Amino acid sequence: MAKLSDAPGWVEHEDPAVAVDPRTGIVYLTEDATPSGFYRYLPNKAGELSAGGELQMLVVQTPGGSSYSTYADGTGVEYRTSWVTVPNPDYAPGETRPAVQGAALGAAVFKRLEGAWYGNDRVYIVSTSGGPKGQGQVFEYDPQAETMRVLFASPDSTVLNNPDNICVSPRGGIVLCEDGSEGEYLHGQTTDGEIFPFALNQVVIPAGGVPGKSVAPGDYAGSEWAGSTFDPKNGNWMFVNVQSPGITFAITGPWRNDSL
Repeated sequence: MAKLSDAPGWVEHEDPAVAVDPRTGIVYLTEDATPSGFYRYLPNKAGELSAGGELQMLVVQTPGGSSYSTYADGTGVEYRTSWVTVPNPDYAPGETRPAVQGAALGAAVFKRLEGAWYGNDRVYIVSTSGGPKGQGQVFEYDPQAETMRVLFASPDSTVLNNPDNICVSPRGGIVLCEDGSEGEYLHGQTTDGEIFPFALNQVVIPAGGVPGKSVAPGDYAGSEWAGSTFDPKNGNWMFVNVQSPGITFAITGPWRNDSL
């Protein structure tokens, strides 16, 4: 469980699970729990979170105003959205956590929201275990139109198996890091919505280890991908990690001329 500052309150999340809208300074957060909420923090002063602000949870508008569950929604489902203020974001042990507070006020609930990224004037978030098959969903939220849609919901574990971290490429495509159980893939999603495998983790450290490193020998092919990002200068390099034993890969493009 983590806290951005004294102001926003406590939510369960892991890096990278914060997306900042550079136009407004609004901070969007996910929550690695079920039920989880999709949150935004409205700072009193952009860029200074400790100066105070308001934590809100996304509402999917329903005819009766009741809490909406996105758990089983498939590709293409669209929502009209709004926001509700979380009454007690800085809750104490034994008190009701923010997702349950928000749901009681009509906010939407998700299954294990993890990765979050701002790009293409949108906020992209990942539900690791949501969707019709429980294999993951990618949501796209449009802050200006106040709408959201399921950009992709995995139809099978062989297509996409429990995505976790996410980032947006210089061209506008999406990189998805799997945290599944059937081979750990790094996937791409084109600007047209097509999912494709990009890399498979087959890391094996041989007996004797790696010269100059303290990594134990072993088969690390079951370790998840994490922390994908592109260099901020010109986007020519993608950096991504295999979580265990802790390896960072630097992969060159040209990204603007390929499927991502």
